[in-house]
Amino acid sequence: MNWIETPESSNLTRFGYDKATHVLTVEFKNGGRYNYFDVPQPVFEQMKAAPSKGQFLAKTIKNNYRYARV
Repeated sequence: MNWIETPESSNLTRFGYDKATHVLTVEFKNGGRYNYFDVPQPVFEQMKAAPSKGQFLAKTIKNNYRYARV
């Protein structure tokens, strides 16, 4: 998995995507790490392009995909 660093984000440290399993992994500045399951690759691409990764995560990912703390 290639990590995408997000130094401009006030909430996220980095995130990455596993194309084979469709798992989006997000690491937060508070130290938490979560896996979001069954995330389609186009949604990951949209997150990469979003001006605010944290807002995109909150609006598009959090309430729509299963997740687990890692």
